[in-house]
Formats: sequence, C-alpha cells, structure tokens
Amino acid sequence: MNRMNRIAAGLAALTIASATIPALAQSSSDYSIAKVVKQGTTSQSIAGSGTVQVQVQVNADGTHKVVKILKSTNPGDNAAAMEIAQNSTYRPAHRGTTPITTFYDFNLRFNGKTVQTPEEQAISSGSSGGGGNTAAIDALVRAGKYKDAIAKANATLLSSPGDPGVLQLLGVAQYYDNDFTDAAATFSRVQDIKKPFQPIAAQAFATGAVRMSQSNPSQALDYANKAVSLSGGDATSKFALGVAQLANQQNAAAVATLKGVHDQLSTDPKADAKTKLNVDQELLQAYLANNDSAGADAIAAEMKQLDPSGASAASHALAQHYLKGGSDAMTAGDFPTAAKDFDQAAASATGQDAVTANTFAAFAVMREAKPDYGKAKGYAQKAVTGAPDDAQANFALGLAYYGSYASSNKADDKTQALTYLNKADQLAKAAGNEGLALQIEAQIKNLSH
Repeated sequence: MNRMNRIAAGLAALTIASATIPALAQSSSDYSIAKVVKQGTTSQSIAGSGTVQVQVQVNADGTHKVVKILKSTNPGDNAAAMEIAQNSTYRPAHRGTTPITTFYDFNLRFNGKTVQTPEEQAISSGSSGGGGNTAAIDALVRAGKYKDAIAKANATLLSSPGDPGVLQLLGVAQYYDNDFTDAAATFSRVQDIKKPFQPIAAQAFATGAVRMSQSNPSQALDYANKAVSLSGGDATSKFALGVAQLANQQNAAAVATLKGVHDQLSTDPKADAKTKLNVDQELLQAYLANNDSAGADAIAAEMKQLDPSGASAASHALAQHYLKGGSDAMTAGDFPTAAKDFDQAAASATGQDAVTANTFAAFAVMREAKPDYGKAKGYAQKAVTGAPDDAQANFALGLAYYGSYASSNKADDKTQALTYLNKADQLAKAAGNEGLALQIEAQIKNLSH
C-alpha cells in the first residue's frame, strides 16, 4: 500500500464522533413579570370609586421607583394611588433565574373608600361555586399564602370537580407560587376563563409553553396559542408562540412570529437589552433552522452590538449549525460540501468551536478526490494554534504533513508529520481516547516504514 492509500485509509477510519459535536440546542429562557408582594397603604383621603394605573420601575434588586400616573378615571384618587404604589413591595421580573429591571403597571381600583388590586378584583369577580371553600381560597390567595390556597383548592375540587371558579383560583395561586406549567394545565381545564383572570392565565400559558417546548412541543404550541388569544397578542405571548413553533419544526412560521416580536421590541422604550437578546437568540435559531444564513448573520451581528458578552452565544449557535451540516455531509461522503460548512463554522466561531471547525475542515479537505494538503495544513495549523494540546488538531496537522511528504518526499515534511502525530498519540492516550490513539499509531507505523 503506497503512502497516499495509507493516508486515505486512515482518514476513512476517522469518524466525526471521535470529537463530539453537541447537537444544536434550543436555548429558551423563561420570563416572569414583576408583581406586587405586599400592597402598601395610604394616609391620603380616597375621593371615591375609580381606577388608577401607576407606572412603577421595579429594579433587579427589588427596589422600586414610582414613575407616573399612566391613566385615571378619578383624579381625586391619584395621590392615594401614588402613595400605595410607593409603600408597596415588589418581586422583580425574572429572565430564567436572573432578576431584571422592568416597568410594572400597577392597577388600583377604588371602591368607595377602599382599594383593591386587579388580582383581588379577579378573585372577587371570577369566583363561584366550590361551596363555602371558595371564600377561604380567595382569602388565602389575597394573603399571599399560595401553597395553602393550592392545597385548599385541590381538596375542594375532590368534591366539586371541574368547578371553574375554584380552578381559576387554583391557577392564580399556582401562577404566583411560580408553578407556571401547573397553572397553565389548570387554566386549560376552564372552558371560559373570565376576563379578570385572563391576563394571569395568558402569562401562565406563555411561560408554560416556553418551559415545555422541548419536552412536549405539541402541548407547548397549544398553550402558546391560548396565550396569544387571551392576551390579544402581546410580545410575551408571541415570543412563547415562536419558541413553540420552532420546537414543532414550523421554522418559517417561527421566523415570522419571532421577527414580529423583535420588531415590536425595537420600538419599545421599556424593552431592555437582555429581553432583546433573549428574543434575538431564539430568532437566530429559527433563521438557522429555516436555512436563512443572511438572516442569521444579521441577528448575530445585532446580538454582538447589543451586548459584547452575547457575542459568544451568537458565534456558538452559528458554529454549531455549520458543524452539524459539515458532519452530515461527511457522513454522506460529500467532502467538498463538508469542507465548505466547516470553513463557515470556523469563520463564525471562537474558542473550542473554532478549533473543532478548523480541525474537521482539514480532515474534509484531505478526504476530497484530489486533496489539497497545503490547504489542509493551513486549517490544521489554525486549530493547533488555538489549542496546542488538542489531540484531534495535532492529528490533523500530522496527517497534512504526511500528505505533503507523500508527494514531495521532503525530509522536513516527514519530521513535522512524526512530531505532530506522536504528540497527538500522547494527548489521546492521556485523555483515555484509545480508539483515536490506535488510528494515530497506525499512521505513525506507516510513516516510519
């Protein structure tokens, strides 16, 4: 067997599985809105019945600032509403487990000389049935004793199964106890969700849809559509719909939905960079799944502009997409396409992704019908420069020098080939990769003859 055939045999035995390429992952972050933990009181006189909406900035650390009155049906209640908002305590909105700063629109309804929050109004106007336990569940929810309310509601449903009033109270309690998927499941049992409950139900459906998008895509899509219907199509619900569409491989629809959210947030002064980055990350995945490279590149550039720390996430997503394409092409024996995909991965990648992309680009070039060992050497050298102790990268560079030696018969090419192959062998053994070590040793043996 001549040198060229030995190299080809060694490359044919090499599989992409030797260095695992992670599957392109969905990165979905759950979102929960800011909420009132404890409603404040007021020393101001209440003029009478009416509704006042106060804008409050709730910071990530839980502090807050009352901004302004957004709207009011009774200006005489404005001072009381502002004082109640200022004296209240809040839980900040969260993106996943990370608290974020957002605006909270605090709605206060004054009934005579008393005031109720929208949640209390929802409980009062939406509750029915459940015997004498509904009022008790109502009181527990208002007191913030959500786990007790959940237990009481579940016990009541044993004797009053399917009672819509109790179910809606249970959904509220589960939502405020951060049991979003349970809240979504509970609200889905109610045929006609009363209007006061609809905002909470929409949030529960949206968050539940995102959380189960990978584990149960069809259910996630159903919840997301319910969220959009109840909310009138706000950004949170549409984001959930886009994530669910993507999970169901409705890629073109996901692009359209998430692009709509993206465009909506771009003109929203309340939307912070983290929120925009989260949407961009999902839109990037949708573009890639829809094979829209231009769209993906544009969103990746925007992510890097919004937050330099987001550059690694964008680069990783692009790299993984092209690495997977290259791996599939290698498996199919289409080595020119594989080389092209790996080259694109290398162009968009950083860190280990770039090392992997350049390494596999070198292997792909060497498996073409007419290998260009100089080109393969260039890819492999980049990989080794990026990770000097990467066994695969050193193996690729050693094989590239071996290929050059097979045609040039230059002693220096042989020396370089043995240097990198021996190093790759040592690194593979140190990592416990005996399969790779055997492949490398076979090439060393051939080269030594």
